[in-house]
Amino acid sequence: MKGKLLTGVYLVPGKTVPVAVELEDGAVLVGRARFDPTGRVWIDLDTMVKEKQVFSVNAVALEATEATQGLPARVGEEAPTLLADLVRGSLGGISDFVKATLEATTVVPLPGGGQAIQKTVPPLELFLLARAANLVALPQDQTAVIRTVKVDRGTTLYVLFLPGADQGNGLQTPASPGR
Repeated sequence: MKGKLLTGVYLVPGKTVPVAVELEDGAVLVGRARFDPTGRVWIDLDTMVKEKQVFSVNAVALEATEATQGLPARVGEEAPTLLADLVRGSLGGISDFVKATLEATTVVPLPGGGQAIQKTVPPLELFLLARAANLVALPQDQTAVIRTVKVDRGTTLYVLFLPGADQGNGLQTPASPGR
């Protein structure tokens, strides 16, 4: 059956989001959308509301142009916390500078062929600045950019009903016994 997305899909790979699809006959299907490694958004629908009745269904969304499972998605990169991460990163750089200053040595040649290693202690302000910078530094394994997946609201699609749910009375069809 032909339908359209009532809700757009906006998600982060690895997560699922609720989604609603309206069929041409006015029925509304509800389910979940997830991003597949193939680069498409897969939508599984499990509930249908039609004429104020709720039915349990087993259906999937198909792309309208090619009738293939999954909807094409726009995959992008976003940086929702970029400014805060830049500030934290620059403070982390200050911390690294202070640490390097603490470890810095100077080698001075002595008369007669020897060498002296000289270490200097930075002023107290640098110690305090390093401690403050460490409190807000961005962890090394984190990144400010996240991948997002979008499918627009109103996207035309087909809904394929699969065996496994009885749409006549809203009850799930019992599974066949295993051997």
